[in-house]
Amino acid sequence: MNKQVPTNKTKQPDLVALFQKEHIQFEAIGIKKDRSINSTKGLTPYAGDFGVAERKHLLNRTLIGYSHTSYTKIQNLNLTACMDMLLSPEKAFDLPINDYYLDIIDNPDEVKGDVPRGAVWVNATEVNQGGARWVSLKAWMLKQFNQQSTSIHWRMVLFYNNLLVSSIQNAGISKNAFYYVDTLFKLSLGNFKELIYQVTIDPSMLIYLNGNQNNKYAPDENYARELQELFTVGKGPNSKYTEKDVAEMARLLTGWQFDWEKTKTTEGRAIVKNNFGIHDTGDKQFSEFYGNKKITGSSNPDRAEGELREAIDMICATDEMSKYICRRVYSFFVNPSIDAATEDLIITPLAKIFKDAKFEILPVLRTLLSSEHFFDKIHQKTMVKSPMDFVVGLLKEFELPLLDNLYRPFPKGSDGIYYEFKRLNGIQNAMISLGMNIGDPPSVSGWPAYYQAPAYDLFWINSETIIKRAQFTDALFNWGQGVYYNGTTKTYAQVRANLASYLRQFNNPADLEGLVDQLVDRHIGMSISSDNRQLILSQIMQGNSNLSYWSELWNAYAANPSAENSSLIQNRIAKGLSLIYQLGESQLF
Repeated sequence: MNKQVPTNKTKQPDLVALFQKEHIQFEAIGIKKDRSINSTKGLTPYAGDFGVAERKHLLNRTLIGYSHTSYTKIQNLNLTACMDMLLSPEKAFDLPINDYYLDIIDNPDEVKGDVPRGAVWVNATEVNQGGARWVSLKAWMLKQFNQQSTSIHWRMVLFYNNLLVSSIQNAGISKNAFYYVDTLFKLSLGNFKELIYQVTIDPSMLIYLNGNQNNKYAPDENYARELQELFTVGKGPNSKYTEKDVAEMARLLTGWQFDWEKTKTTEGRAIVKNNFGIHDTGDKQFSEFYGNKKITGSSNPDRAEGELREAIDMICATDEMSKYICRRVYSFFVNPSIDAATEDLIITPLAKIFKDAKFEILPVLRTLLSSEHFFDKIHQKTMVKSPMDFVVGLLKEFELPLLDNLYRPFPKGSDGIYYEFKRLNGIQNAMISLGMNIGDPPSVSGWPAYYQAPAYDLFWINSETIIKRAQFTDALFNWGQGVYYNGTTKTYAQVRANLASYLRQFNNPADLEGLVDQLVDRHIGMSISSDNRQLILSQIMQGNSNLSYWSELWNAYAANPSAENSSLIQNRIAKGLSLIYQLGESQLF
């Protein structure tokens, strides 16, 4: 029996509206509000102490979610070796599979036109389960983020998903959504010019910004405008392209299409080509901003690709394109606000490096992330964690296994494939409620936290999301974070951190004061007030002032890790960790 196609029903809150409605006293919760403070140090390679704080800072800003496991992989490396590791590409990933089968059918052995359970779907024909595939793709992306190696690769995918915005849920055909992500993955550590070309003719982008409808009889300016305004040269005071440039670019981009029905009913990736019958073959004249460039049209069908390549060359030849991309990189990895001094000291020389490298992004990343400017303490623990960094960091730190943390039975026919899908989908829904829907920024501009002055990353925090962050950690440490519920069968599942087992990796857990200091260092990474430290101790001790009682509890558990002894440790440490994650300092990275 076919079921209703599942979707991510959790609503992504309007963070800008909530922020503007409220007047949060950020300083009162340990978060500095001023985003305009920048280092006066330059791009000279950092030669100072590369200690614990510096290593954590580097990992915080280059990975999606920090964990101690990642730290152990670089703790004995020098900065050069760390950068080599971080700028290395990830290994090839396993493709998304039909892990959603029980959301579609009651009998897992049925197929109903879809690929069998456990089979790859990204090259299959589209069936009416497409909605389930989109949900599956988002769960798959979360899995990649959670399993990333010590590499910047997936964070760069996130960077470009926020810069070159398309939409998974609005891609129309599920495999188009996957191949958009695949394009970002393959080119996110490579050449920006090639990435822009591939994104321009990407099927999901052709749908998202109307390129598939753009023709010489009715040119659509949507993508032509965003290509310049958001994707390449920006809209700053020196980005002096004109409305005529937008119109000419729209003419140049006419005719790029893929066959919708053929893509749905044929196996394999969508074939994008220029439908030359609706391509404007006339010359395209651009403004002084582009050097009065004329791109010559032709009646030769092969010329459409040449025009597009020439247009991208023209855009990249401007100084403003290199500066704009370097500004976006800087805002994403260092500090969202860029003042005039930082523009001269950092952005201008980075842009030259970018241009001289023929628009390869790695030289920019290596120069910036190994610089004195990046490692200045003024930039450490100053940005609010995105929901992605917040949630994925917790998943990594506590190494949440799947089956060991599931409570209550799943439906008949469930297996590990379906378990993992629901676990990841449930966590993804929690992330949406915090303001971040994987693969689907709220607009073509991306998430406001990465571009909208003067609040920037402060948009992540409001009275609604700060409570939901606390609820997420409370559930994770105490009763379990819900990841699945079936109203018909009244079955549900949760994931919960095994805190007693987790504490074994710390030095001498029987010493509660020393243990609290270690927990604060790992989960906050900066000093907290003596009052807050004492409050954490009190929460763990639950009114008992005799710290030796904790030592007795721990020693009993260490000697006999029974369910009862484990529960005594779990319940107390859960209260302490919940309090740690209610402190504003824990929201910073």
